[in-house]
Amino acid sequence: MSKKKPSVGQVLFSLNIGNAARYCEQKLTRKIVVSVGNKYFNVRDEGDNSGWSEVSYHIDGWSVKTGYSANSALYETEQEWEDERDAKSLGGVIYAAFPYGQNVKKVSLDNLRKIVELIGD
Repeated sequence: MSKKKPSVGQVLFSLNIGNAARYCEQKLTRKIVVSVGNKYFNVRDEGDNSGWSEVSYHIDGWSVKTGYSANSALYETEQEWEDERDAKSLGGVIYAAFPYGQNVKKVSLDNLRKIVELIGD
């Protein structure tokens, strides 16, 4: 899914990931877009006028501009993050029900066909 180009003043939500989430809870924080260029845009913590919290992201894909592992992910809305979290959780439930193709004997053939029809190929 391609994300649209943000605009200056827009509120986005940053989630700590990777090493930034290693020893603490993942938490969404509000960020304000402070500048938008051709390749990158910058955000900073809401209420921070000093620029210390400013981070650059690629416009294509909204990934952090870094040579190292990303420590944050941006979302347009809080609901976008909640939907992604729920989708991962549901995918995990489905995967756990059929590890390595096992447990298919517990599900009727008709229901297996319905599942495949729903998820496509």
